[in-house]
Amino acid sequence: MKKAKYSKTGIIALCTLAYFASYFSRKTFTVVMANMLEDNALTTEIAGLIGTALFIFYGAGQLLSGYLGDKLPAKYLMFSGLMVSAVCNLLLPIMPNGYLMIPVWAVNGFAQALLWPPIVKILSDNLSHEKYVTANLVVTCGAHISTIVLYLYAPLCISLMSWKAVFFTSTVFCVIAGAIFLVAMGIVLPKKAEIIHTPATKTEDLSEKPSVWQEFIKNGVLPIFVCIIAMGFMRDGIESWLPTLYMQVFNKSSESSILISVVLPVFSIISLFAVRAIHKGKVFNNEVRGAGILFGLSIALCVPLCFLISVNNAACRIICLILACIVCAFMHSCNFLLISCVPGRFAKTGRASTVSGFCNACTYIGAAISMYGIALVSKHFGWSATISSWIGICLVGALFAILAFRKYTRFLHSNNT
Repeated sequence: MKKAKYSKTGIIALCTLAYFASYFSRKTFTVVMANMLEDNALTTEIAGLIGTALFIFYGAGQLLSGYLGDKLPAKYLMFSGLMVSAVCNLLLPIMPNGYLMIPVWAVNGFAQALLWPPIVKILSDNLSHEKYVTANLVVTCGAHISTIVLYLYAPLCISLMSWKAVFFTSTVFCVIAGAIFLVAMGIVLPKKAEIIHTPATKTEDLSEKPSVWQEFIKNGVLPIFVCIIAMGFMRDGIESWLPTLYMQVFNKSSESSILISVVLPVFSIISLFAVRAIHKGKVFNNEVRGAGILFGLSIALCVPLCFLISVNNAACRIICLILACIVCAFMHSCNFLLISCVPGRFAKTGRASTVSGFCNACTYIGAAISMYGIALVSKHFGWSATISSWIGICLVGALFAILAFRKYTRFLHSNNT
């Protein structure tokens, strides 16, 4: 029993390490983007294209990763993703112009896609659903802690050396973390997944098993995908552009705008623990209902943000920063419900990784739209108009949560999880 407990703890710890390294090597460009713009290494449009390339290839890669995660050893997929990401972080800062950075960061997006669906597969196969949800919280918090470390480290690294050194550091860290993960996971991972969830009945004929799309339609997953797109737009749009917004609207230096953004993951971690606590209750235990509530609350916060963003004084700067951070935190909580919890519901059907791949792909469809869309809207119409568009995006998310609610609720009752 002690060995099994140790193995499960080790599995969670190693998945957290891998995702920590993944986020560190994924967020490098976002964190130093404002400094690269200030250094004239990029234009706003090219910066948007680089970020969009990562999100597009990350989203597309999720579909393949989700499929492969249910077919191939997950630890090798994750190790491969970390190693390729390390190479991309090494290459990007030595590219002679911004246009050549686009394909490099696109490859990084595909490499990053090899992490999350295999993590979902490993955790859902070896943990009960309740422990799986808790493990997801730990792994997700690892990603946010990675973001905090990067936001604190990057300004120091830039002031002492340059923004290029941030990428080189990420390369070294990814290689070390990947090697530790691969070796240690071979020790703690059971030779055969436990599949703690209730198995299918013996009389079930595999030929009668519904297709993936039939399962999506029956269980209300298709409207959830639209909710996830809206969530991805909001979450990654705010995270990616808040340093630039702060620099341009309030005339701050790139280093201070990067540093001020460290509060984003702090708010997100607090929000995640809160939503995990209430996920055990009747309201948020239904992930779709919880997501709809979070979208509604985000709309209420974006309305005053639209007006306060144009007022340049210390009090308004603080209020705007707090409001933006809370909205982003709500979207991270929404992400936890729809990306972490929903796929785990499908472990009984053997499709946890596949569902996770589709869900994550939708996240980065929204993220890709936000990365370039916010660049265009902010340039031509200003930041007030950009924030106004956030209200519309949240409204779409809330409406499709309502559309998914009935079928998904029926699925939860039939699933008995």
